[in-house]
Amino acid sequence: MELLDDDAVAAALALLPSWTGDQGRIVRTVHTARDRAEELRVEVMGIADELDHHPVVEHHGEALTFILWTHSAGGVTPKDIDLAGRIDAVVDRSSTIGPAATGPLT
Repeated sequence: MELLDDDAVAAALALLPSWTGDQGRIVRTVHTARDRAEELRVEVMGIADELDHHPVVEHHGEALTFILWTHSAGGVTPKDIDLAGRIDAVVDRSSTIGPAATGPLT
């Protein structure tokens, strides 16, 4: 798997403004109601299963942090950028579900 250099990661992150990171890994934290956080985590893990590419997910109360890198490559690859975009789509869709969320998803 092709490891992206810092310039390629920076270019990808310019298209994924909710993400931060570098060649080593990319990260996004999402704030939402506790019940929505678990639903979001489950949906993202379902996508990860389909792609056979799994993020590290840290759950802290009403926040989920997604950490992406390709372990076998030792850093960020196109698979991570693809999964980040798919996570963004899930988060965007979740933010329009209804009033149960206590704050914006970011």
